[in-house]
Amino acid sequence: MYRRDSCIWMIRAAILGAVAWAWAHQAAPAAAESGRAAAVYLSDGSVLSGELRLSPGRSFRLNLPRGGTLKTTDIFGNEVPYGKVRQFTLEPLREIRFFAQKEEMLRKWRFTGKTSYDEQTAQADWTAAPKEYFGDLYPVRYLGAQVCFTDGQVLEGHLYSAVAYLVAADKTHKLLLVSKQRGPEGQRLDDLLYVQRILFVDNTDPVAGGITLRFTDLALGPSDGVYALTCDSLTPLPARPADSAGVFRVEATFGEGVHLALQRDGRCYVGWPAASPADLFALAADHLRRHRDFYNEKTLLGVCHPDDPGQVLTLVNLRRRYDPTHFGEVGGEWDSVRQTVVEPWRLSVWRWKYDPQTRQMALLARGTFQRRILLPEEPTPEVTILPSLWNLQPGQGEITITTGLSPSPVKSGGPDPVPDPKKK
Repeated sequence: MYRRDSCIWMIRAAILGAVAWAWAHQAAPAAAESGRAAAVYLSDGSVLSGELRLSPGRSFRLNLPRGGTLKTTDIFGNEVPYGKVRQFTLEPLREIRFFAQKEEMLRKWRFTGKTSYDEQTAQADWTAAPKEYFGDLYPVRYLGAQVCFTDGQVLEGHLYSAVAYLVAADKTHKLLLVSKQRGPEGQRLDDLLYVQRILFVDNTDPVAGGITLRFTDLALGPSDGVYALTCDSLTPLPARPADSAGVFRVEATFGEGVHLALQRDGRCYVGWPAASPADLFALAADHLRRHRDFYNEKTLLGVCHPDDPGQVLTLVNLRRRYDPTHFGEVGGEWDSVRQTVVEPWRLSVWRWKYDPQTRQMALLARGTFQRRILLPEEPTPEVTILPSLWNLQPGQGEITITTGLSPSPVKSGGPDPVPDPKKK
C-alpha cells in the first residue's frame, strides 16, 4: 500500500510539474517572436507604448457578421455565400479600433416557480415562470472591432478572443482582446477596463491585402471562374475578374497564401501536387472512410504534407447520395422548389492533425472550393488535378500563372469512392 501511494504521489507531482512548466512558458511571449511598435489606448484614458507581440504561431481572427450575406458565384454559376472569417497577423495592420456595441448592468436570477403539468390530460401551463433576482448589479459589455489594413482596406466585425503582449521599457503588459466582457458584482461599467485602440506607429511598407492572379494562357468565358481558399484558415474567397483579360483579384488574403481552383468550359481544375505518396494516400483513405460525415460518398483525390510535418491536407470529392433502404430513405435532401430529392455536392480541402509515430489523424478544419445541388441521376462533377496552380508564391501581391491545361482528368470514380461506414 505504501509503495502504491508513493507511486501515485510521484505521478501527480510529475503532472503538476509539467502543467506548471507549460503555464510558465505560455504566460510570457517568446523573445524570438517579432513584434511591431504600437500605441495602445485604454478606456480610462491612459496610453501605453512599446512593441506589440503575439504568441508564437498565433494570429488574429475576425468574424464578419455580414459575411454570410455577401455572395459569390460557384463553379457552376450558382450564387453562394463565401466565408466570413478573416485571419491575419500583425504585418498587414495599421490600426484596430474597439467600440462598445452594447452595455448593460445585470443581476443574477433564478426561477421561483414550477411549470404546472396535468398528468391526466397531458396539458401544461406554459406561462413564463416568475423570476427572483438576487445579488448586486454587474457590468456586461459587447465589443465590436474595426480593423484597418496598410493597403487601405477596412473590415468590421467581432474579433475572436486573443492575447497580445505589449513589451514596454518598464514591464510587459498582457492585453486580453475579447468581444464580450463581464465584471464582478458591484463594479460599474466605467471601471470595466478595455482596449479602445491599437495604433501601429512604425513606418512599414504596405502589405498587400489581396493577390492579383495573372493567367498567361487562359481565357475564361462568362460562365467560367476562379476560386480560392486561404492556406491557413481555409477560408473561401471570391476571385473577381479585373479590367484586363485573364486577370483576377482575390481580396482579403492579408498575407495568407491561397489554394486555387478554376472552372473552364464546365470543367473543374484544382491546384494540387501531381503525385500523392502511396502510403500517405492509403492512410488518409482509411481515416476518411472511418470518418462519419453528412456526405455518405467521399472520394479522396489527393493528399500532401503542408509546411508542417504534423499536418496532412486532403482533396476530397463529397456527395450526399440518395439511397432508399428497408429502413426508409437515407441520404439526399428534399428541394421544396423542385419538389424532388436532390443530392448536395462539394469539392473541399480537409486539414488533418497527423502523428507520424502512431500514424493517427484527426480532422482539424475544412474549406470548400465549390458546391452544387445535383439530381440523383446527374453524374458527380469531374475534377482535374493541375500542378501549375499549386504552391504559388504571391511575391508583391501578384502571381503570374501559366496553366498549360493538358493533364488527364481525375474523375470522381478515379480512386474508389470511400464507402459510408454506416452502410452494410
